[in-house]
Amino acid sequence: MKTQLNRLSLALVNAAMISVAGCGGGSSSDGSTPSPIAPLTVAVPTAILTGAVMVDQAVRNAVVCMDLNANNVCDANEPASARTGDDGAYSLTYDTAAVTAAQVAAASLIAPMVPGSPAGADTTIDAADPYASLTAKPYVLKQVPGQSGQINPLTTLMAAGVSAGMTEAVARSNVAAQLAIAEAKIDNYQNDPAFNNAQVQDNARVMAKATGDALEHGAVLQVGDPTGEVEAAAGDLASLNFTDPSNHFFRTLDFLAKPAGTAGVLIVDARNGKTGGGTTANGVLYNQAYLTSSGWVRCDDTVPITATRGNPNRSTFCNASNSVGYTVPSGIAGQVMTEVVNNLQADTATNVINNGVAATGLLAALGSATFPSGSVIRARSSLNLTQPIYINSINTDGRPQLEATTLEQLIAAKPSSGVNLATAAGSLTLGLSSGNLKNLRVAFTGTTSPTAGTVQFYDCDLNSAQTVASNCVTAQTGTFSISTIGGMRVMRFAGHAETIMNQTNLYAEVKDAPGVISGNWVFRARETKPSLDVSVSTAKRLNPTAWAAMKSQLGL
Repeated sequence: MKTQLNRLSLALVNAAMISVAGCGGGSSSDGSTPSPIAPLTVAVPTAILTGAVMVDQAVRNAVVCMDLNANNVCDANEPASARTGDDGAYSLTYDTAAVTAAQVAAASLIAPMVPGSPAGADTTIDAADPYASLTAKPYVLKQVPGQSGQINPLTTLMAAGVSAGMTEAVARSNVAAQLAIAEAKIDNYQNDPAFNNAQVQDNARVMAKATGDALEHGAVLQVGDPTGEVEAAAGDLASLNFTDPSNHFFRTLDFLAKPAGTAGVLIVDARNGKTGGGTTANGVLYNQAYLTSSGWVRCDDTVPITATRGNPNRSTFCNASNSVGYTVPSGIAGQVMTEVVNNLQADTATNVINNGVAATGLLAALGSATFPSGSVIRARSSLNLTQPIYINSINTDGRPQLEATTLEQLIAAKPSSGVNLATAAGSLTLGLSSGNLKNLRVAFTGTTSPTAGTVQFYDCDLNSAQTVASNCVTAQTGTFSISTIGGMRVMRFAGHAETIMNQTNLYAEVKDAPGVISGNWVFRARETKPSLDVSVSTAKRLNPTAWAAMKSQLGL
């Protein structure tokens, strides 16, 4: 833990120098003319606070001030630094006669982040991207009251905990638990690897960038008590597809009860639906499996999502997929439900209600109903931190057992010599290639070891339903490799051109997986690409109050 204000890393200059050269006129004893009386000289007692402003890396053009009135603004009468240079360092001098020790102990040092032209004198610039504004919207970084040193998004989150009544020590411990980082990283994460858009990592630097992004988008930072009690409660609407009361699907994220003294939050991925009037079976509702450290797991309602408390926070889906995210609420009380739905559907990247599905029946059922008091849309922005292997559909993505139950049998069943270019027969799909009607496929040309070999890739046409491949042409040659993950063997491919998909396709063995599928199988599986552009997502969800009102209106 830092010492108090380094307790403000005080470099106290207290000279109080007084020089007096006598009084009155006249001659000196040697008859020479006396010197004029020297004026009284008093050096103002001052203190200097130092540190640096960081987000990803050092922030240039930031002004640090002592926020004496706690209004998150650098007012004209508050001590302030000069603008930071390329190293983000600041030095703030204040008059100890004008600012009391009690004021210093109660005030936070703040650093407003300012958007604008990259060439603007006031625009804050992160050294990680020196040719762009750090932020598109203004926000404020801060330290906890009575501290200097580094000012960054993580110290800003810790300051939110202190503002909510936590001691600095408790806030520090809770922030570290909330974001799964070491406590010391809150003060300085600059020795973490540099952020790489091509390969998202899980470290304190990424947690700081996520917290900064939350601030930029207007999120209210909150530090959670990791061991606090949680009451069972309905959760937000995660997705809805509605045709009529006999044909629909919806998914909510409901909270399980948890007693005080145990860490974390447990959330049930609750799914419900009807098809043709009959209740949709769990095997259809929960049709994904993830490869975890202990093997394959079906992602159903018996495998709760685990999460930390606070905003931003972390969560783990299906014991395998880790993410960090934050929530920004916006009120919709009194608004017409159909208008809200239409507004949501205008953005397919964030919409969760009949996304890509005709909304005629939904809008007709909603009529002119409005949302009641307390209705909110919660925009949840998330960043995937891991790229687990998963089966997208247990019901449809398995290879026929007569063809193969092991990867070696799959290799033997699909030699390149047996491929029919006209129909794509004899090859395996690897998903979309260069467009929505283009299919990347593969067949095997040889083995170079028990776990590696060579392949031929093909680029084929797809019909409009994306169900039939044809008119294939040979593309690149490449390789395959087999590895063991979580006790299961998986086969990856390398050497083909970049695809438009957010994931790569591979093939994996599924053996001894109770709850997933019986017997031994080979499945087409997927692995999310590690780049930033496919790891970020935002979903606009109705809160329980809004969803309960809509659900009632739909007769569900």
